[in-house]
Amino acid sequence: MTDTTTTPGPRGGGTAADGEHGGAHTGAHDDPVRRDVVASMQRLTTESQRVAQAFAGQQGLGHIDLEALLHVMQAEQRGDPVTSGRLGDLLGVTSGAATGVIDRLERAGHVHRSRDDADRRRVLVHYSEAARAVAGQFFGPLGRLSATVMDQFDAAELRTVQRFLADMSVAMAEHARSTGDRSAAASAAGAPAPTPDSPTAPGAAR
Repeated sequence: MTDTTTTPGPRGGGTAADGEHGGAHTGAHDDPVRRDVVASMQRLTTESQRVAQAFAGQQGLGHIDLEALLHVMQAEQRGDPVTSGRLGDLLGVTSGAATGVIDRLERAGHVHRSRDDADRRRVLVHYSEAARAVAGQFFGPLGRLSATVMDQFDAAELRTVQRFLADMSVAMAEHARSTGDRSAAASAAGAPAPTPDSPTAPGAAR
């Protein structure tokens, strides 16, 4: 995984721009431009998942392994390496489960651990050079295609796109957390979890 703007989180999910299924907003269906934006996001999500699945299949990675690797890579790029505990929070799993994911990635050569120089009790997870080389080979062509697309937009337009995508990611994460909470509550109560329509599912609200 390289720093491309065309690969969202491997788990995918619904898009908050489409309000039909939430019942509160219907603008995405009343406005042709909003409808087209939703459709484009759906296609982007579907194609991004296909790319991520192809990479995961080549590397023998599971769904959560790929997501963990993405978080590790992004934290490294920010200059703030992630801890195993933080990775568990990002993945929404227990610390034990996160340790298992890190163990698998480390055995495969994708990550390595180190002690934090400032606090030796903290264990940091780093993206390995071997993984960087493998990802660069796989995602390099996608990075070049992404650059070609972005070259068609000026700096102001790109800032608008970036702000839109960042805000939509926050909305998506909020929805994912709320549906996860409802699923957990339903499971604890012995009732089936709710299954609302996902606007980014192939064929939805196009």
